[in-house]
Amino acid sequence: MLQEIYIHNFILIDELRLEFAPGINVLTGETGAGKSIIVDALGVALGDRINNSFIRDTSRKALVEAVFDVSCNAEARIFLFQQGLVEEDDGDIIILSREIHPSGRTSARINGRNVTASLLKNLSSYLVDIHLQSDRQNILQPSKFLEYVDRYANDLAELPKQVAYLYRLLADKQRQMEELVLNRQNRMQRLDFLSYQIKEIEDSKLQEGEEERLKATRDRIKDAGKLLTASSRILELIYVAETGSSAYDQVAAAIDIVAANRRDNFFAELMDPLENVYYTLQDLSNRISRFKEQLEFEPGELEACEDRLYLIGKLKNKYGENVGAVLNYLDQARRELKNLESSEEQQVELSTELEGIMLHYMEKAGELSSKRHHSGMALQKKVHEELLELSMPDIKFEVAVTTTSVPTVHGLDSVEFLFSPNPGIDLKPVARNASGGEISRFILALKKVLAEVYSIPTLIFDEIDVGLGGTALNAVARKLAGLAPSHQLILVTHAPQVACLGQRNMVIEKHVAEGQTFTRVRVLDEEDKVRELARMLDGENYSELTLEHARAMIRQAEN
Repeated sequence: MLQEIYIHNFILIDELRLEFAPGINVLTGETGAGKSIIVDALGVALGDRINNSFIRDTSRKALVEAVFDVSCNAEARIFLFQQGLVEEDDGDIIILSREIHPSGRTSARINGRNVTASLLKNLSSYLVDIHLQSDRQNILQPSKFLEYVDRYANDLAELPKQVAYLYRLLADKQRQMEELVLNRQNRMQRLDFLSYQIKEIEDSKLQEGEEERLKATRDRIKDAGKLLTASSRILELIYVAETGSSAYDQVAAAIDIVAANRRDNFFAELMDPLENVYYTLQDLSNRISRFKEQLEFEPGELEACEDRLYLIGKLKNKYGENVGAVLNYLDQARRELKNLESSEEQQVELSTELEGIMLHYMEKAGELSSKRHHSGMALQKKVHEELLELSMPDIKFEVAVTTTSVPTVHGLDSVEFLFSPNPGIDLKPVARNASGGEISRFILALKKVLAEVYSIPTLIFDEIDVGLGGTALNAVARKLAGLAPSHQLILVTHAPQVACLGQRNMVIEKHVAEGQTFTRVRVLDEEDKVRELARMLDGENYSELTLEHARAMIRQAEN
């Protein structure tokens, strides 16, 4: 439950620390005193949207902190544990805080640890249910009714999540199928284009390193005459001189001289080096001879080489910066062509898959619809009973669950709340058929029924009694009192019939100091409570008779 709220520099509040008790807490005060500011501040601490207009003094930050006891709130503790915000042996108190800086920057914290505002909002659903006057239209939105029916059901388990998952899967597969169908013409054009490209590259019979080899061959053909002259001259110098002695002949002669004098160690040591030179010259001459043979080219070979290099250049301009890149493109094109050629098969497979998912979706959605019809009947019965107790004896109320064959993320169902306040009036949607006071009672009945199954410990009502009087107001007061044993209630009210229920009463007052308006809260003792009720009954100039009336109302509430 909510234990305390601290508010600093927020709208009309300079600084305020307010403690709440179990049972019924009542906030009263004159119109415009700022009663709703307390609820607004709590909403900020629970993750509501904020803006700079909330800051009272723009030279300082605004701060709201809310302290909750979660010792008996298993759902909240599980959520906090799953988010890594508490340990199993942590205490039972959590502190939620929001800061609003003049620069527009905001921060959110749980027990001093930074979190997102959306996480605060998710946590708040386990802590507090707040009903504001401005929430009426939101609560009566037909899109909310399905949520109420699901919330009231106790046997849905994971069905809504399964249906939502299957719907999204179905939508994704349908999108894929539409793309296959819509892109059929583009696919055929792409198939033709890829086939042409693949054939062009394959017909060229490109090989890795071919371009480099061709360039080397072309250059050799162009320089063949010069290379032949150079190699012939080298061969003449080292091996077969036409005039004089070649290097080979000179070395051979030197070996003969060494052989004749090898008894001397010096000459003997020269034999191996000279023989190495001798054999090296032989090897070089063989290599040069083979090179000369390679310089004999067929007629037209240079032209063929140039043509081949031109073809490679064209392919490079189209498909990559070198032969390797062109061959890589060929591999990619082959894979894409294979995928495109198999898209017909994919379409057949996808159609079969879609049929299976649809059958599974319809099965789960049908199961969910059946449970919703039962839940809707149970909710209808329970809310009707609550409305009867709220001084609406002729009320007719129906939860109409309509099932269609059109899949949605929530299943096949839509829900409407139909309402007839008096005999002779046809059942129509609540928002169209109920007065302001009837809507207040309907919302209270719905909240009470849902609170019984949803286990939210703290319920906050901002003038739930608006538009009510007499018997209806007394009935609402009794209904609120009936919630107190199982829930903490925080009630903002102008009605003394509601205010007299308070086990902790607080009055919101507005005062002016040094030209500025401030809101403050005063906790009432027993006599203060009597005087506040008297003011609510008879204005500021209440009489002793009004005071006695107020005391009687408190005694009646206590009984």
